[in-house]
Formats: sequence, structure tokens, C-alpha cells
Amino acid sequence: MNGDFGVGCYIIEALEQEQLCNSIHLAYLADDPRYAGELLYEMDFAVIVGAVNLGGSAGSIHCWDYRTFQHNVAWLINESHSIELLVDALCRTELAGGFPGDILFLWIEPKATEGVAISREVHKALRLVIQIIKKSLFERGCLHENSLKISPIYRLELLRTVA
Repeated sequence: MNGDFGVGCYIIEALEQEQLCNSIHLAYLADDPRYAGELLYEMDFAVIVGAVNLGGSAGSIHCWDYRTFQHNVAWLINESHSIELLVDALCRTELAGGFPGDILFLWIEPKATEGVAISREVHKALRLVIQIIKKSLFERGCLHENSLKISPIYRLELLRTVA
């Protein structure tokens, strides 16, 4: 298992508990985002979340727009094969004329890279990431204001370190 790199599962699970409008599609691509282009094609707004080592402290969140992503893409591709696949998918979508109107990238700094649970640091970060996503959806009219409250995350197990 990949520990914190599976944080997307928890985010999808939390967002599925909300009353999202019908035009919202949630997808977990794991470490193989080759098919992201199909999902992003002609979307008004897309949120891409991942655990990526960017050199910050565990649990740090980096919010990027597409311009910032493009600025850092050469370095990111060298750091992660899944980012390379994501870039390919985004390029294909752009070439096909269906690039999303707006993209938000949310990168979480991982701590645990093995095991079946996420670390305490990423657990804290994921709650904030969910709030950022929910606020973005609310601002676009895709989520009710009542949904901006913190939602429970079910089946979340913290990684316990053995001393």
C-alpha cells in the first residue's frame, strides 16, 4: 500500500456524503491519471488533488492554479511518474479543444509512503483540503451553503507509529 498517497480515496468518500449538483463528477485515479483527460474534457471547473513531495513539511497543502502548475511542471515530472501521466492527459485534452475553464491543484505533502492508512499530518490536511474544495464548489453554485460545515469522514484510520 502507499500510505498518504491514497489520500484521494478519503477525499472522494467525504465529498460523496454531500448534496452535490448533478454536474459534479468525482473520480479517483490513484497513481495512473492517464484517463484524466476524458474526465476533464469540457469541464467548467476541475480540482486535482494528490500527495506529492514538494519539499515542505508533512501535511502542508499547496494550492496552485494552472499557471503555477505549468511553471513547475518540468520539476514535477522528474519527481513523480504519475504527474508525467497527468501532464500528458492535460496536453491531450488541450489539443482536443476541451480543456477545463479553470483548474485548481491541491498538493498535500506526504509523510507515510507505505501501509494502508494515512498519517496524522495528512489526516489534518485532508480536512482543510475538503473545506477548500467545498468552498470552491459553493462559489460556483454547485454546493449548498449548509454543506460548508465540517463533514465527518468515515472509516478513517490513522497510521500508528511503533516506538
